[in-house]
Amino acid sequence: MKASRNIVTYYFLTFLSVIYFGVFFYVYSQSPGLEGGMDSYQHFLIAKYSWKYPVLFLHQWGKPIFTLIASPFAQFGIGGNVVLNLISILASAWLCYFTACKLKFKYPVFAFIVVLFSPIFFDQIISGLTEPLSALLLSILLLALVSDKIILASIIAGLLPFARSEGFMIMAVVGFYVLFIQKNYKAFIWVLAGSFLMNSLGWIIEGKPLWIFTENPYIRVELEKVNICGKGGISHYLRAVPITFGFVGGTLTFAGIFLSLYRKAHSIKQLFSNDNNSYMLWVVSGIFSLYFIVHSAIWYLGVMGSCGYIRVMTVIVPCSALLANYTLDQLLKSKWLVIGGNKVKKAVYLVVILAVGFMIWEPFWRYQHKYPIDLSDEQKLFVETGKGLKTQDLENRVVYFLYPYLNIIADIDPWDIDHFIEIWGFHFEFAPLGSYIIWDGHFGPNEGNIPLEKLRSHPDFKEIKSFYPPTPFKTLNDHNFEIHVFERIQKSK
Repeated sequence: MKASRNIVTYYFLTFLSVIYFGVFFYVYSQSPGLEGGMDSYQHFLIAKYSWKYPVLFLHQWGKPIFTLIASPFAQFGIGGNVVLNLISILASAWLCYFTACKLKFKYPVFAFIVVLFSPIFFDQIISGLTEPLSALLLSILLLALVSDKIILASIIAGLLPFARSEGFMIMAVVGFYVLFIQKNYKAFIWVLAGSFLMNSLGWIIEGKPLWIFTENPYIRVELEKVNICGKGGISHYLRAVPITFGFVGGTLTFAGIFLSLYRKAHSIKQLFSNDNNSYMLWVVSGIFSLYFIVHSAIWYLGVMGSCGYIRVMTVIVPCSALLANYTLDQLLKSKWLVIGGNKVKKAVYLVVILAVGFMIWEPFWRYQHKYPIDLSDEQKLFVETGKGLKTQDLENRVVYFLYPYLNIIADIDPWDIDHFIEIWGFHFEFAPLGSYIIWDGHFGPNEGNIPLEKLRSHPDFKEIKSFYPPTPFKTLNDHNFEIHVFERIQKSK
């Protein structure tokens, strides 16, 4: 009987997966734009051109593990990255289901549903971002740990920082768990091995002995005291829970954290014992809590280049799913439910069914207005700019710019530095005669640190074309979004 139920469950989840994939790929085919802004396009470009410029596999903003896995998909265009995201979310859902089965939760399908219909995961599919793949790697790690594949889990934990920098938090939690709870010293060495390996590669290939630190973009931003995003309230991510994990999913997730602590906090000995409750407390709750708290803190402090993006919570959706499932499991196994009799049981099950229905409906309600995803107003103005530049002989000029979407529409190789240089590498004294500078209101005054008036007042540069949106609007740090093209016409002494 149990085997037949499992087969029916597998068929149902497979059917749901196929429908989910088909619907979202169709929505992508109708979407001119992507979620994630210019970050999506930049990650895609790094992955795409890594086969032409292998050094990009070590690009720490692109993230080496992400680039390695995403690069074959990127050769088919941005749609390849969307397919990778769909594979990531569906595989994460399946892996969380199997993890819940290993934990003997009463309804492990619930974990599958939570992942698939988590609002923030739902929102990141049509993108080129690194978060969905990182969530998949975390899902593999969680299943490996509960399956006693400690070495595999430790290796993945050691490599996660090179899929996303927050992987260092996950690595720290897993390191603590294998060292102090599992007391597996060999596994702890494997947790550290990923950083040692990647730093060694960076040292050998790029000649940077402390590559893991000096090339990390967030550490560099902090050392250079650059802060283009400001900071926000300490409760920023807490207030965003309904649009990240959902009202139902978020409530059950935080309840799961408190339950996992309650089940283990009776004594110090029990707290550090090794059982399923330890896994739920130290691994699942530990990863979720540390990740959530650290992101809240760095946004509040305005450090490490944080812009307060809620999409970063996509990575810990697998933990949210298991914690929500844990809460449900504890509720349905509660002795109070048995004491209450059939009427109470029926009422509780009815509430659970309604909650699941709301959870499935919630992301559609929250994000329906976004699909299909249109081009942003900034991108639309760059489409006009791209058309204007087609009449110019760009291949025989050096062009300075920083807006990644221009690479897409003009089919520009951003690492062909004989012709195209990112604007934060722009130095007035070295720009050759005839070179173009494409200044935009988003990247020019912020990441590029070049005020528009500095170019307009410089005697060596002539403004040859300007592009303005039909309706003026503000971009990052309250700058008007405009695009201005300058040409170097002379070299003053």
